This record gives sequence, structure tokens and C-alpha cells, in this order.
Amino acid sequence: MLSSAQLSRDLRGALAAGDLSIAFQGQYDLDPAATDVPSAGSPVVLEALCRWAHPVLGAVPPDVFIPLAEQGDFLDQVDAYVFSHAAARVAQWRNEGYEVGLAVNASPAHFSSGYAEVVIAGLDELSLDPRMVTVEITEAPSPQLRPPMLAAIETLRAVGVTISVDDFAVGDTTVAMLESLPIDEVKIDRSLIQRADAAAEEAIAAVVETSANHGWRVVAEGIETVEDLERSVSRGCRRGQGFLWGVPLGADAMGDLLRQRN
Repeated sequence: MLSSAQLSRDLRGALAAGDLSIAFQGQYDLDPAATDVPSAGSPVVLEALCRWAHPVLGAVPPDVFIPLAEQGDFLDQVDAYVFSHAAARVAQWRNEGYEVGLAVNASPAHFSSGYAEVVIAGLDELSLDPRMVTVEITEAPSPQLRPPMLAAIETLRAVGVTISVDDFAVGDTTVAMLESLPIDEVKIDRSLIQRADAAAEEAIAAVVETSANHGWRVVAEGIETVEDLERSVSRGCRRGQGFLWGVPLGADAMGDLLRQRN
């Protein structure tokens, strides 16, 4: 097993060489009137997920290499890499007539005006409508209201980019704390979505009610069964994501799926 220091150096090398890849997972609108699983529907948003195939170890999980990038202080470069490559692919699909949006992740620890400038410049270069792009800021650890982060959020929102809080319920962010954030969307983590107990019902109801009051979209993450889907719809979630629709796909496979479902 390679040391963390060696893995970090290898990751830097993969980033510099362009050897990181992108997988896409679809997000689907949830119709409260639907009576079946929308498995044949087309995704409305594609979330870009970074993947790393190490030449010796093979596939390295994101929960291993993302912390390495953060500890090495180059996670912002990984985020920028993912955005630029994913945005180019989504722009290509949109030019081919597929009406899909893009969602990318950004670490709150490195979220600043520099990242916002990278996103805006990329959108301009690709002529990609900012309203078709969502930046997801992870909730674990909970987003900190640092001035640079707030400035970056406002810069992106000003041009039409959607700001989302990802993985809600993983960290210590409360519904009251969400109300202080300039956001447009809340993604409820699978750890809450897949539960059917009263406490989960109460927690999700609070998020949905607050979101309705503020005009936020609520996305249910981790929908893996029909029961997860039915609960999410009945709870008021209007967009869903999860293995029920399929695993994340590489760009070529996602292109094939878009062609099959349009």
C-alpha cells in the first residue's frame, strides 16, 4: 500500500497530466402525479463526479483522494478541473439538442472569488447559459459564512448560477442556519432520505417547508428503491438522484443514454 504522501504526489501528477476522469449521475424531476418509476425518463441535470484510476492501485475512491487534495491544498484545482471538463461536455450535449444542466461540487474550504471567476470565464468561453449550472457546496463540514465565500456566492448568483447546499443532514447545519445562506437549492442526504421513521419525516418536513417559504428547490439524494422514491415524492421533494435510475456513467455512456431517452 502506498503512503498518503506518495498518493498525494501521484494525484498531483494525474491532475497535471489530465488523467482524472469525469462520471455523470443524472438528477430527475419527480412528478407527484406519477404512478410508476420514471426509469425511462431523461435526466434534467447531470452531476459531475471526479474519478481517479491509479496506475498501480486501480480505482481510488473519492473519499480517499478528495481529502488528500484538501490536505495538500490543491482541492480548488481539482474542483476547477472537474468544472472545465464537465462544462465542455455538457455544452457539447446541449449543442446537440439535449436539454440538460450541469451540477458541480465545490469545497467550502476553498470556495472563493477565484473559483467563481473560473466558473464564469468557462461559461463565457463555452457560451453555456449560467442558469443551466448548479454549484453544490458540501454541507459536511457545514458551510462557513466567510466573507470570501459569500462574495463568491453572490458573484455566481448574480449571473444566474444556482447555489446548492449538498449532503444536508451529514454535518451540523440546521434548518435555521440554512436561512442565513444565499442559496437556491437544498440536497437532502441519503442518510435521511432512506429512513422512514418519525424523526426523519419531521426533519425532512422542516426542510421542505422552509424551502417552500424561500423558493428553494429540494433534491432527494440516494434514492435506491421504489420505496425511497415514493417517500421522497410524498414528502415534497421535486427532484431526485440515486441508483434507482442507474450508477454514474462515463461521458461516452452518458451520451448514449441521452440519445436513447430523447
